[in-house]
Amino acid sequence: MTSKNQVLERLFFKLLPVQIMIFGMNSINSIVDGVIAGRYIDGKTVGVIGLFFAVVGIVSAISSVILGGGTVLSGNYIGAGDLEKTRGVFSLCISLSFIIGVAISLVCFCFPRQIAVFCGADESLMMSVMQYSRGYALGILPMFLSQQLASYLQLETQSKRNYMGVAAMIFFNITLDILFVTVLGLGVLGLAYATSACNWIYFLVLAPYYISGKSQMKFSFTNILWEKIFELIRIGSPGALLQFCLAMRDLTLNRVILRYGGEAGLSSRASMGMIASFFVALGVGGGTVIRMLASVYVGEEDKDSIKQLIKLALTKLMAMTCVLMVIMILFAGPMAAIFFPDKSSEVYILTRQQFMIYTLALPGVLLVQIQTNYLQATRNTLAVHASSIVDGYLSVVVPSLILAPVMGALGVWWATPIGIVITTMVYPIYALIYWKRLPKGVDEWLLFRSGFGVKDEDRLCITVNSMDDVIGSSERIQKFVSDKGYAKRTAYFSALAMEEMSGNIVNHGFNADSRKHDMDVRVVSLNDGIMLRIKDDCKAFNPVDMEKLLKPEDPSKNIGIRMISKIADEFSYQNMLGLNVLTIKIK
Repeated sequence: MTSKNQVLERLFFKLLPVQIMIFGMNSINSIVDGVIAGRYIDGKTVGVIGLFFAVVGIVSAISSVILGGGTVLSGNYIGAGDLEKTRGVFSLCISLSFIIGVAISLVCFCFPRQIAVFCGADESLMMSVMQYSRGYALGILPMFLSQQLASYLQLETQSKRNYMGVAAMIFFNITLDILFVTVLGLGVLGLAYATSACNWIYFLVLAPYYISGKSQMKFSFTNILWEKIFELIRIGSPGALLQFCLAMRDLTLNRVILRYGGEAGLSSRASMGMIASFFVALGVGGGTVIRMLASVYVGEEDKDSIKQLIKLALTKLMAMTCVLMVIMILFAGPMAAIFFPDKSSEVYILTRQQFMIYTLALPGVLLVQIQTNYLQATRNTLAVHASSIVDGYLSVVVPSLILAPVMGALGVWWATPIGIVITTMVYPIYALIYWKRLPKGVDEWLLFRSGFGVKDEDRLCITVNSMDDVIGSSERIQKFVSDKGYAKRTAYFSALAMEEMSGNIVNHGFNADSRKHDMDVRVVSLNDGIMLRIKDDCKAFNPVDMEKLLKPEDPSKNIGIRMISKIADEFSYQNMLGLNVLTIKIK
């Protein structure tokens, strides 16, 4: 019999590739820009793009407030089965993204000199940074909107559209970079134009789904949950604080590296900024999936799934990260040569050293992502703020200031793995403060309060793979409900409801295609009755809508659905994250 862990594991690794792709996409585009700049303009232009990363970091910080807060709020409402409020959060996120995207675009376009001074550009780089700022400004609005649309596409299991958008973005970034720089000779402005155009292309690939009438997420001015804006900001602000701290770290370290590593060190560090997303995409993507799923499980108060989720990340995902670490160490030289082909040059040597040292931090990066995203999903905001400040600024800047005067650029490189080790200590220290003692057992390390979730004796969890499982489970449910002190009628109806609906799923859903499917059945004893929640990963099918469409003159058709709708006090359905979720309450 398949365990519940395999159901969750299949869902986790279904969501993971899209998140890796979305995050890694930025790195691929930056690598393309860096290669074109280094090979067809000059090495100094790579440093120009690196200086502007501080602005990109601030833009990402603001966007992450909406993205992080919206993901957690939406996940909680999905877990509670409230689709209407999920749509309200979606409408709020789109509205905020539009307003803020327009405002930042105007700032970057109208005040390029002030932007260049903020980035730390000297007179030799001032004009190039100003040009890049104006060109980049044209693509900020679609970037804001696309991040929201891409996140909600995953909830609606529309990953193929995300893949199409990323593929189109990468193709056109390469094509337009070559056209604008090598053919039209637009220089650094051409690189910015290409990036902005690709942001619009990505948006235009994603947006049609939401105006096609097929999406469950529907934008509505009247449905915008403006009253949730402060809660969204509160939940999302830790992620923004991290991005802001990273931007400040870039500004600080750019000055440190210029002083102790010269222009070669600055260009080397800029190349790391371009390819860093590629290094950490697995860890950051895994962290995003954890936040998404943990938010849903928190809404359901499902302790078992939360434990299995964290265990999966700490075992299989960590193993994948360690394999990636070894591969990246072996390919540090070829990756450095992508930017700086002269292997005898100082900048190539510094870059190769930096890539190898940075790679050692990848397991720690994953651990930090697991910790911070879980803390955010469980709304332990203070801990996330602390982690953001330590991870984003202090843990790297302080070692850099100590080591750089002694080791030069290498001191800045070694500060990253040192900083990651320091950051991993934030979670256990917070757990000690949270409980005011050493936590006891897994539940306390995961910060579960005594009132969170259903007690073990008040729930029954069953995995169904066949009709034999359905029949056996029906008997177990009837006994469970009877043992909880409910009337025989309630016990019988609970078992009957599960048998009818699970039998339908096995007969029709499991055999609808050639894929392997699983079903999770949970029976919970509540204060006012019994709740049955059935999850499966089959093709979407809404029995609630089906019952409403059935004609009364044909009572023999879909008799099981008719019967359950009559005996159930509540009968609801939703399809999110690729799972059918049917909830039946019998009081």
